[in-house]
Amino acid sequence: MTFYNAAGTRLTETTINALADTVTAEEVVEFTADVYQSFTADGGGFEKASRLVFVDGQRVKQTMIDGLFITATITSVLPASGAAAGGTPIVIRGTNFSGAAGVTVGGVAATSFVVVNNTTITCTTGAHAGGAVNVVVQDDAGDVTAVGAFTYV
Repeated sequence: MTFYNAAGTRLTETTINALADTVTAEEVVEFTADVYQSFTADGGGFEKASRLVFVDGQRVKQTMIDGLFITATITSVLPASGAAAGGTPIVIRGTNFSGAAGVTVGGVAATSFVVVNNTTITCTTGAHAGGAVNVVVQDDAGDVTAVGAFTYV
């Protein structure tokens, strides 16, 4: 599921929170713009519909926004090593990848990025100097890092 504004710009948890101003000490926020959600009506792999979720001026508890974004996890990166020249296809397994927007391996953007399903991402490494590096899934709920999960040889 993806959230976006009236102009069609994708919204992350951080950008949605920026659209909401705290109203009281009870962690109630007020939206300063409309927020839409895209979804699949049939449970398929493509986002085919959208709906208005929050309206300009609407007040909600902060916990309601937080509950919309489930943090992803990375459980494995296979293979765990590849050529420093790049070009190694990798499979990242974990949870809650529906909000993933990209992957970096050692700070270099991976190419051929595909969210296969909520637990699997495939992509290809870019070139990097030899050594162990972090794999980062860029996610709507915040980036998730697997420290030293890939080694360039």
